[in-house]
Amino acid sequence: MIDITNFKVNPRRCKTCPFNDDGCIDIRNTVIRRIITQEKSQVCHGSDNKTLCRGARDYQQQIYFRLGVLEAPTDEAWDKKRQELNC
Repeated sequence: MIDITNFKVNPRRCKTCPFNDDGCIDIRNTVIRRIITQEKSQVCHGSDNKTLCRGARDYQQQIYFRLGVLEAPTDEAWDKKRQELNC
């Protein structure tokens, strides 16, 4: 288990992101299952493993926004909710 407490989310998707239009569907589906069922963030596959995947975070934000958890599908709304929940 990796402690991601101090990891930043990539400002944009890397060129190998499975959430890109030409990304690997199998990896994308594996990541989606993980972030939904285990409620975890995804470490970026294309970086030095010290950042979080922008594509996975975008997906999480859309889901949580549609469920009414976030007021908008943005990093600002994510951080606001995280602060409200004290986590």
